[in-house]
Amino acid sequence: MTLTLPMGGRLVLAAMTLAGLACGLPGGAGPQPPPGTPATPAIFLPAEWTATPAPPTPDVPAGWEEFHAGRVHLWLPERFEGGDTGAKFQAILDTLKGLGPEYAQSAQILEENPELFVLWAFDPVKGPSGYITNVNITKDDFPGGITIEDYLEASVNGLPPHIQMVDQEVVSVGAFEAGKLVLGSDIQGLKGLSVVYAIREGNRFWNVTYSTDAAEFVERTPTWAQSIRTFRLDT
Repeated sequence: MTLTLPMGGRLVLAAMTLAGLACGLPGGAGPQPPPGTPATPAIFLPAEWTATPAPPTPDVPAGWEEFHAGRVHLWLPERFEGGDTGAKFQAILDTLKGLGPEYAQSAQILEENPELFVLWAFDPVKGPSGYITNVNITKDDFPGGITIEDYLEASVNGLPPHIQMVDQEVVSVGAFEAGKLVLGSDIQGLKGLSVVYAIREGNRFWNVTYSTDAAEFVERTPTWAQSIRTFRLDT
């Protein structure tokens, strides 16, 4: 059944789907706790993490690959796989299903709502915990007059208990104004961190989400900061 989503719902769904990737890992969460289960404890950024200042030019590191989906362009390290969920939808879906039966819910969301994700990519080299580092882009249309702050608030308010906001700010991505969220997930001790850029273009938000194991977050932060500077929209 196709989902009808409120404002910020696509960002929330992306976060939930990414957290679902953690659920399928050996020793991961399995079924979600029943309603009424207390929320997980507060999730914090690694102590050594600091914001990475953006350089003035969006230079692409040698060996990176451009991922192109419709009007969207984004560069990632060359070992990433995936891409346009229109042109490569079945291949991406088969990859997700191939991760194991525990990923059935995430695969079902993607299969029943193929229009939700513009782009989905992942690093086939798993980290020490087995967490699958991945990137996706969604687009979210909304009525005029909605501010970035309103959009971020609606998105954060829609997060499930096992995903929490740990940092929030308004930033720039190229010529676009954007919101930036850092989201933490803790599923039975398996911790993940995501950076979400909600990039505003007129009456549309393009949500670019980078997600990885919390233990890899510090190492991968410069990669995410470099990647988002390559974000481009065709006119």
